[in-house]
Amino acid sequence: MSNLIGLILPFITVLIFVIGMGYRFYIWTKTPQPGKMTLFPTPTPGGGTFISIIKESFFFPGLFKGDRSLWIAAWVFHASLALIILGHLRVFSGFFDRILINMGVDVDLMSSTGGGAAGILILITAIWLLLRRFALRRVREISNASDFLALLLVLAIIFTGNSMRFGEHFDLEITRNYFAHLFTFSFAEMTLPQSGIFWTHFFLVQLLIMYIPFSKILHFGGIFFTQSLIQKS
Repeated sequence: MSNLIGLILPFITVLIFVIGMGYRFYIWTKTPQPGKMTLFPTPTPGGGTFISIIKESFFFPGLFKGDRSLWIAAWVFHASLALIILGHLRVFSGFFDRILINMGVDVDLMSSTGGGAAGILILITAIWLLLRRFALRRVREISNASDFLALLLVLAIIFTGNSMRFGEHFDLEITRNYFAHLFTFSFAEMTLPQSGIFWTHFFLVQLLIMYIPFSKILHFGGIFFTQSLIQKS
């Protein structure tokens, strides 16, 4: 099973993701622009529109005005996710560790405290977002099976990731060796991690990556098209 998940599925995942994303971006760029939909106050052309898109993408001011509790949960979730993604860079290479060590940073301490806190926060907010879909009637009515599936998949990924951090021993060097040889197609010299929870986590992550182009999770890319479309004057 580890050979399937670790040697074959990654390339299928990348292929599906690239093709799916390419198709979605093609559809977005070909979507006809309706009549001018100028919002007040209208952002200035060029730089003003770009700044407005960045603000909406990173700080969610529209959501802040509409639902403060959802804004807090969404912002904490996405901020924690960003920290976790940055933390995962050291799984693929020791390059970032060497830079931080040269700067006098205790990498292991930073990873255990920052990564651990991010893992707990993202778990709490993901559970809250799932419960919110059940608890609020207006949200439940507009939710479908794919919404719950995406949240459950994300929760499973978070749970298995936290299990490796707080539970089962995670061998960083063997995992780096695996990814280094996977990226360079050096299969003969590859050493596969001997961790069931790692393969479960990696399998779920690949499922999510393949699912992204066909789900609402793709809002991280679509928002740039939507904002520029709505605010263009």
